[in-house]
Amino acid sequence: MLKAVFYARFHPERGPSVIHQYPNHTIRAAPGHEPLLPWSDISSYIIPPYDLCNQPLSICTNGYRIIAYPVSLEHDDYHRNRFTFNVCFVLAEDEDAHPWQQVARKTARFFTEIEWDDCMLQKEEDSVGLVWAGEEGYPTRDGGTDIGNVYGLLESILEDLNKYGETCVRIDAVHILNLRLEYPKEYAKDAPDRIRAWDVPLLVRSVPSQGEWTWDLTLVRIHDFIDGIKHVQKIAELADVELKLVKRAVKELVHHGKAILLDIFHFQAIYACTDEMVYLLGDHELQDECRRYVAISPSSKGTNASVATSSTNGAAQDGIPARGNIVHLYSFLSPGLNLSDFCLTNKDELAYIDIRRFITFGMIKGILRRIHKYALAMEPRPASPVSTRSNKQSSGSNSRKSRLPRSGDDAVRDFERAWRKAALTSGWATPPSGPHPASLGKSYKSADRVRSEEDEKLQSFLDGQHCMDQICVEMRMSEKKLLERLRSGRLGEVILFNK
Repeated sequence: MLKAVFYARFHPERGPSVIHQYPNHTIRAAPGHEPLLPWSDISSYIIPPYDLCNQPLSICTNGYRIIAYPVSLEHDDYHRNRFTFNVCFVLAEDEDAHPWQQVARKTARFFTEIEWDDCMLQKEEDSVGLVWAGEEGYPTRDGGTDIGNVYGLLESILEDLNKYGETCVRIDAVHILNLRLEYPKEYAKDAPDRIRAWDVPLLVRSVPSQGEWTWDLTLVRIHDFIDGIKHVQKIAELADVELKLVKRAVKELVHHGKAILLDIFHFQAIYACTDEMVYLLGDHELQDECRRYVAISPSSKGTNASVATSSTNGAAQDGIPARGNIVHLYSFLSPGLNLSDFCLTNKDELAYIDIRRFITFGMIKGILRRIHKYALAMEPRPASPVSTRSNKQSSGSNSRKSRLPRSGDDAVRDFERAWRKAALTSGWATPPSGPHPASLGKSYKSADRVRSEEDEKLQSFLDGQHCMDQICVEMRMSEKKLLERLRSGRLGEVILFNK
């Protein structure tokens, strides 16, 4: 997490100086305030000799790490023919510095561009009434509200990078700073190669508002539907967006660590503990985090202190489940127990717990794993009367095929195709598109024919390689209805197994 960011300059009269900082009093503090880092201890490193400029800089002091990229510009228009500055990022010493090195380099390059193009840094420094960091009244100018471009830039960098992990700051119509923290080792290992229609995206980090960020057009349409409940196929339908575009947008969110993928939540699902359960047993902070997350009582919004001091093994206090209950409930989940039976067995312990959030927390932290159900057909499906009649009809002459449409769907499609072709060639207005014939179901097809076609499609999933979540989404059926279809005998002998 970024602790502070500041802009320093070698002033021809004042020497090494901090012109802007955010938050205030972090480097140059007014009387009565304690800075994070004494400027006198680091000034010679922040503004180094010319030979050490224009290359990365990292120094550690007082438990903090400063990531910077000092720049020295040479031109006859500058005093002493030099303009030397540095934009510095202050982090905790033990924080991973690799993502911030690229941010510091890109920020330094951006500051160099705005100085070369418009002398923006020099003009602001020479402007009348500018209050420098550490002086009374900073950051306003002469007691007014004008704080300058650089201060606003530093403020946006710190706030957005800490909150969103990225920022987009527009100085004018030409100069725009885009920064993003990249954690390839952290996020890439969890990012899937492809997004599936039955995956459920859940935002784990805030996405900047549209007023602060230029959103992808797909993200604008789907953002309100990403709630950790709806799967990708459902999101595409509700947002009226093509499925492949939704998959691409979700993959982008997952890649940058803003979202994770969950399984579809339902009460026939089966969960079991992983090896990470050991860490939950010994980590009271993780247990307290879980208790706050899953509690459904309004009083669960109390302070962390009240949570930490509540009973460890007793019943819930003020609506917050006890640590012992949390551990017991997670350990109770097993491969042979579906979620419905789990809730009935532990209904008293679950009185203060949101079961969906309970499962979600376990999946996010790696405490739980989902055990999926698969179906395997042991013998070919017996031929249905409808398919038999279809085969007989298909053996007719080719001339008859050319004269008669194969179904009502084909007749409607042929009519619409002919009408639109005539309209496009003649300049007529094309007719409005009606509902797809398949959506009209029994209006164009008999119930037996519809069921037969569904069985044919379902048969392709019965190879033991497709989980029930996928089959339900692809077939647009609930698991209960799907199991009834599998056990009806129309598809032959079907074995269900979990893995």
